[in-house]
Amino acid sequence: MKITRGGRLSGDLTGDVARLTSSSAHDHYIADDVIEINQAHLLALLKAGLVTNAEAKAIASALSGMLGKVSSVPPDMEDIHMVIEEELIRRVGPDVGGKIHTGKSRNDQVATALRMRLRRFLVEICGELAALQSALIDRAEAEASTLMPGFTHLQHAQPVTVGHYLLAHSEMHSRSMSRLLECLRRVNLSPMGSAALAGTGFRIDRSILAEYLGFDGVLENTIDAVSSRDFALEAASALSIMMLDLGRMMEEIIVWSSLEYGYVEVPDDHSSTSSIMPQKKNAVTAEMIRAKAGETVGSFNAIAMVMKGLPLAYNLDMQDATPPLWRACESAALSLRVAADLVRKLKFNSPRLNNAVREDFSVATELADLLVREGALPFRSSHRIVGSIVRDLVSASTTLSEVPAEKLCEMIEEKARVRIPPASVAAAVDPARNVADKPTRGGPAPGEIARMAKEQRGALSSAISTLDSFKLREAKRLSLLRSALSSL
Repeated sequence: MKITRGGRLSGDLTGDVARLTSSSAHDHYIADDVIEINQAHLLALLKAGLVTNAEAKAIASALSGMLGKVSSVPPDMEDIHMVIEEELIRRVGPDVGGKIHTGKSRNDQVATALRMRLRRFLVEICGELAALQSALIDRAEAEASTLMPGFTHLQHAQPVTVGHYLLAHSEMHSRSMSRLLECLRRVNLSPMGSAALAGTGFRIDRSILAEYLGFDGVLENTIDAVSSRDFALEAASALSIMMLDLGRMMEEIIVWSSLEYGYVEVPDDHSSTSSIMPQKKNAVTAEMIRAKAGETVGSFNAIAMVMKGLPLAYNLDMQDATPPLWRACESAALSLRVAADLVRKLKFNSPRLNNAVREDFSVATELADLLVREGALPFRSSHRIVGSIVRDLVSASTTLSEVPAEKLCEMIEEKARVRIPPASVAAAVDPARNVADKPTRGGPAPGEIARMAKEQRGALSSAISTLDSFKLREAKRLSLLRSALSSL
């Protein structure tokens, strides 16, 4: 590590100290980003008259030859920045290569590289999230009329449909998409040109650096630019929320695939069997995605604890915030990709789901509402009366949907002293009518499912357009950088 120890410090770091302070284990994520930062900085140095055109050409050629080839950092090296600088000096000599660090610091360079790598991760994750949302919407439309019990407290509550349920998960993920795209906008601001913390006395054009590196703008305050990691915290937070939502769905799939429920069948290619019990079919991909949700929250907490109480500006503690960020990004991308495939292949047991809403009391709320509409009872009175009827039917081992409407009319008249037509009662205790007749915006009625699916597709299309626009800008900035370098 002598390249950075220079004349101030003697000797080299011991093995354990070097391992403790080195970021070599995870710097491969940003290797090409650091090379591109050096390329952009080289152009800024040339514009400022700090290197000659011949020097710039030699450095540019050496840097271009390193792209894609720095896949690891030797354990005895401090970080990727020094590996690249040392290799550059080896290729073009110290008199030329030694000029590349003029007017910049590892502080602004690493902050910039992290943002460049993170924005690619976010684009990838948003793409995977879009695929999951598309799968959920497709399945929701196909299952718009498939009855199922809705739950509160994991108890049957009211009849809904599989389509209604799937759109609920899609809508949760729509908000995650918005959060991630907003986060991407804040990630895509450039710290370059801030140097260590106070900027530089050389006339380095920060705006052109941002343009070459594909950023939408510059982080103004140079202290903030190098010392803030709120972009990492925001990304990890948004990913944690998204993964917690995804984990909830995976929990339902795991429970619903059990013999006791039998609501869904998990495809074979998302299952495993037992090493000893030959009948087993375990929903292992859902289990692992559920686990990854906890891992992602843990990554957020790890980053938060690194940053808690750190004084401005840069501290080496901050390098330990990076590995959990990359773990969260990789886990999220993989989990979304697998979840989308699982959703598309998942089989819903329609007969079992249909029986489930006819063998329970989830139509009780509609019956209570009927007594309000046609019996002119206060809801609290109708609630008490229907609750009393349910208690009697439980004792008789039957349900509201199984008892003849005429019998229910008699029970209502006896308890409430009101007469309700049998046809109205029959409709109230029919789960399909419960669903179809609800006028509530956002409810389970097939017409509402169709409307919500259409609106969610529109929102998803807009998000995909935003992603496509970002990818186009990324391609243009690479073209701009390559063109500027080739013009040397």
